[in-house]
Amino acid sequence: MESSDARQGAGYWYPPSAEGASDEVATGVDVLNALRAYREVESGLRRRLSQRLNINETDLGALRHLLGVWHRDQGASPKDLALALGISSASTTLVIDRLERAGFIRRRRHPVDRRAVILEPGDKATEEFRSAFDVEKRGVLAAADNLTSEETETVTRFLRSMEQAISDAVGQPDRPQRP
Repeated sequence: MESSDARQGAGYWYPPSAEGASDEVATGVDVLNALRAYREVESGLRRRLSQRLNINETDLGALRHLLGVWHRDQGASPKDLALALGISSASTTLVIDRLERAGFIRRRRHPVDRRAVILEPGDKATEEFRSAFDVEKRGVLAAADNLTSEETETVTRFLRSMEQAISDAVGQPDRPQRP
């Protein structure tokens, strides 16, 4: 069996040792390796969805964000989209132009401030995009639903602390508190 020092030396970017692994209790390194493996698979799924929808990954991220906003019955502005994606207003305009040409979104004048633009779902946003995500949504939701309430609490707390750790590391402001 490995010593604790040997396990710590393996580090996050190295696979756990096969020797005696079945007898050991999972470590933080194991959790981070599992999280990294999940992210790699999820990233591959995003690439395949981008190809299926014939859009790039930035546009896919924009659609994901916009569908979430629309699902909450909130308005979506180009400025909000730029902030959510962390891109410039010029880049946001290009994203919006591409998504509008592809039929995923429509621009509409704001009902009160006629200078402002509101982004709303296009015909393809509700049909193609949502059907493309059905496979992911079903599998991921089933995995989350299989957790006990204690596991759900632990995983949620862990992921939020990871989110905060990354935000702190890159100097982003605190993330908004969630219910």
